[in-house]
Amino acid sequence: MIIKKVSFLFLSILFIVHCYSQQCNVEGKVIDKSTGKSLPFVNMIVTGNPQCGTTADIDGNFKISAPAHIGSLSFSYVGYRDTIIPINNTSNNIKGLVIKLQEISFQIQEVKILPGVNPALRIIRTAIDNKDKNNPEKVHSFTYDSYNKMYCTADMKDATDTVNSLDTIKKPNTHKDTAHRHHHSIKRLLKRQYFFLMESVSQRKFLYPDHNYEKVIASRTSGFTNSPIALLAQELQSFSFYGDQINVFDVDYLNPVSDGGIKRYYFIIEDTLYNGKDTVYVISFKPRQGKNFNAMKGVVYINTNGYAFQNVIAQPIREDQTMTINIQQQYKFINNKQWFPVQLNTDWYYNTSIITDTSIIVVKKDSLNPDDEHNKLKVVSTNYIKNIVLDTVLRKREFGRVTEETDEHASEQTEDFWNKYRGDTLSRKEKKTYRLIDSIGKANHFDRKLKWFESLASGELKMGWLNMDLNKIINFNGYEKIRLGMGFHTNDEVSRIFSIGGYGAYGTGDKAFKYGGDIGFVFDPYNHVKLDFAYQQDVIGAGVVGFYNDNSQNLLSTEYYYNYFINNMDKIQKETVSLTFDALRYFQFDLFGDEQIRTVTNSYEFGITNDNLTVLSNQYWFTEAGVGFRFAYRENFVKGPMGMISLGTKYPIVWGNITQGFNSLLNGEYEYTKYDLKISKVFKIPLAGYSSIELLAGYVQGNIPYSVLYDARGTYQQFTLGVDNSFEAMRLNEFLSNRYVNLFYSHSFQSFLFRSGHFRPELKLLSSAGWGTLANPASQYGITYKTMDKGYYESGMEIDNLYKSSFTSLGVGGYYRYGPYAFSKPMDNFAFKFTATYSLE
Repeated sequence: MIIKKVSFLFLSILFIVHCYSQQCNVEGKVIDKSTGKSLPFVNMIVTGNPQCGTTADIDGNFKISAPAHIGSLSFSYVGYRDTIIPINNTSNNIKGLVIKLQEISFQIQEVKILPGVNPALRIIRTAIDNKDKNNPEKVHSFTYDSYNKMYCTADMKDATDTVNSLDTIKKPNTHKDTAHRHHHSIKRLLKRQYFFLMESVSQRKFLYPDHNYEKVIASRTSGFTNSPIALLAQELQSFSFYGDQINVFDVDYLNPVSDGGIKRYYFIIEDTLYNGKDTVYVISFKPRQGKNFNAMKGVVYINTNGYAFQNVIAQPIREDQTMTINIQQQYKFINNKQWFPVQLNTDWYYNTSIITDTSIIVVKKDSLNPDDEHNKLKVVSTNYIKNIVLDTVLRKREFGRVTEETDEHASEQTEDFWNKYRGDTLSRKEKKTYRLIDSIGKANHFDRKLKWFESLASGELKMGWLNMDLNKIINFNGYEKIRLGMGFHTNDEVSRIFSIGGYGAYGTGDKAFKYGGDIGFVFDPYNHVKLDFAYQQDVIGAGVVGFYNDNSQNLLSTEYYYNYFINNMDKIQKETVSLTFDALRYFQFDLFGDEQIRTVTNSYEFGITNDNLTVLSNQYWFTEAGVGFRFAYRENFVKGPMGMISLGTKYPIVWGNITQGFNSLLNGEYEYTKYDLKISKVFKIPLAGYSSIELLAGYVQGNIPYSVLYDARGTYQQFTLGVDNSFEAMRLNEFLSNRYVNLFYSHSFQSFLFRSGHFRPELKLLSSAGWGTLANPASQYGITYKTMDKGYYESGMEIDNLYKSSFTSLGVGGYYRYGPYAFSKPMDNFAFKFTATYSLE
C-alpha cells in the first residue's frame, strides 16, 4: 500500500514537471488596426479552451499561459471584429506579439427590454447592492503612491489620403500645398516627440469617512523649471466608479451602475469571461432613448467575486462636439480583501487642427482638414497606483484643511528617484520631448510667463517688483458710471514680509478723482496672518453691506453686476487698521478699527431733535471697531504655485460682522451696534439640477444716518442684466431698514429640456422675499422711501443658455412682484432682463 502511494506521488510529480516543461507563454500588445491606439481590456482565450484565457491591461498589454503549445488565440472586444490569430512558433516563450483588431460599426440595439427578461439587469442590480462593500473609499483607511504621466500629441491622418488624384493637372492650390507641407511637418515631428509632457509622483493617505491628503513629491513639466500643473492629473476623473455621480473635468455624469442610472440606461451582456473560479461579465451601457441628462456610454467588466468592477471604459456624451473624453479604470483584488483601482486613464480629443512653424507649436482651428476626424489635438493622462496599503494606522489629527499640495522641492528630484516610481524608463521620444521643449521654454521665458499667469489668476499682473491690481482698471456703477483707474502693490521681489500699495481712479459720472494707499505685514502666509494699515479718499455705497472674503464679488458671479445698480453713494475719507487670520480650522477672521468721514452726494439729510430743535446734517463722523468672519465647515484647499485655492464645501457657508460705533471716541459722533449675517448654500439634486438658497439679515441698534442702515438690494431697470440674490422687480433705493431679513431661492433644471449646438436652454425658477422695519423714520429727511413691515415678495423665471459658448452663456428672464407692495397697475410689477453668466467649462 505504501509502495502504491509512493509510486502515485512520484508519477504525479513527473506529470507536474512534464506539464510545467510544456508551459507556453505568449506576451504582446493589442492595438487598433487603423489608429495604432492601444486597446484596453481586450478578451483573449486559447482557441477552443475558454477556461484558458486572460484580459489585456489598461495599456493593451497581455500575457497568457497554457500548459501546452498554443496553436492560436481568439480575441474579442466590444465594437471590434472577433479575430483568431495563429501562433506559428515552436518556442514556448513568445514575446513582442502585436495584435491588430479591426473596428466595426457598433451600436447597442435599442430593443424593448421587459422586466425579468434582461439578464444584464440582474447583474447590475447585484453590483449596486455590493457598491458600498467594494468602494475603496468606504474602507477604514489606505495609503498609496501614484505615478502620473500626461502628454499632448495629435492623431494625424496621412495627408495623401485627402489629396484629389486630379490635382496634378489642375491649377496649383498654394493654400492646399502649404497645408499639406504643414501636415507632413507635424507628422514627422510627432514621430520623434510630443507637443508636451508632464510627470508627477504623489503620495495619498485616506481615513474614513472623508479625511484625505495627497502630496506631490516629484514633478516635471516640459518647458518649465517648476511644474505649474502637477496636481492636474489627480483632478481629471473620479478616483473610482462607485459614486452615484462620476466627475470628469469637473462635470458630474450619472453613473449607470446606480439606483438612478438603472432606469435611464440600456444594459446588454456583450461577453462572458472566466478568471479562475470567477466569472467576468462584460456589459455595455448607453442612455435610453428620450432620456435627457448628463449621460455616459461604455462598458463595465463585473467580476462575480463580490460583483465588483474589474475594468471600466466610459465616454461622457457631450453635445458640443468641441471635445471628446474617454476614461478607463482598472481594478485589482488587493490582499484577497478589497478591490482597488490600480490605473486610471483619461484621453481627450479637441476637434482642432494643428499647424506649426520652425520654432514652436501652434494650435489653429479649422486650418487643416477641419472635417477630418483624425486631425485632432490629443491629450493622454495616465495614473499608475502602487504600494497600496489597506487599513493602515492613521489619525484625524494628521489631516488638515489642505487636502492637496505640491512639495516645494518637487521639481528638484533626481533621475534615480524618478526611476523608482516609473513603470519603465523614459523612451527616446519622451527624452527628446523634454530636451526640445525645455530649450524652447528657456528661450521663450516660459517660467516668467507662468508667473504672469499666476498673477492674472489672483487678480494681479506681475510687472517686475510691482503687481498691477487688475480689478482697479475699469468698473461700473450707477453713480460714477464708468470708473477708470490703476493700482499697484509691491510683491515678493521687494519683500515677503511687507507690501506697499496705492491706487487712483476717475469717475466719468461724478467727474471726480479718488485715491488710496496701504501697507501690509505678513506674519504667516499659510494661515493668512496679516496686519494692514490703509487710507482712502473715495466713494462708497450708502446702506450697502460687505463681508470679509466674500466670493460673490468675483467676475464669474452675476452678483458682481450689483455694483451697476448702486446710485446712492457717499464720499468717504477713511483710515483703517485690520488684522486678518485663519483660526479654529474652518474660520477666517478680520479684526478691524476705522475712523471715517462720510458726505452725502444727494438730497438726503439726517436729523437729530433736541429741545424741539432739529439739526440736519449731510456729513457724518464714524469711529468703529469690530470683527468680520467667514465659516466654511470642512472646506478643503489645494496648495500649489498659485497659492491656496479653495475646493469648496458641501455645507453652508456663513459670513458675519459685529461692528461697534463709538460716540466721543476720536471724532466719532454716533453710538451704535451693528450685526450682519449671510448664509449661502447650493444643493445638487441628482437628475433635477441644483437649488441655491441665500439668507441675508442685519440689525442696527442706535439712531444713525442712512449710510449705516440697510438698502434692500433692489435692481429694477428694464432690459438690463439679471443679478443673483437681488430683488429684480424692486426699484432702486425703494426700501430702507434698520433691521431686515432677505431670502433668495432659485432652482436650475440645467439643460435637461433639449440641446442643439450652442442652443441649450436651461430653465431656472426664482422666488425672493424680504421683511424689514425702520426704528427712527423721523430722522430721515430729503428722500422718499418705504419699509418692508408687511413683507415684500417676487418670483420669476429665467431661460439661460439660449446661446452657450465655451465661456459665456446668454439668456432672458422675467420677474413679477406681488403681495402687500405690488403696484396697482399689473404691468408695473413685471421686470424683464437679459442674463449673462461666465464659466471656465
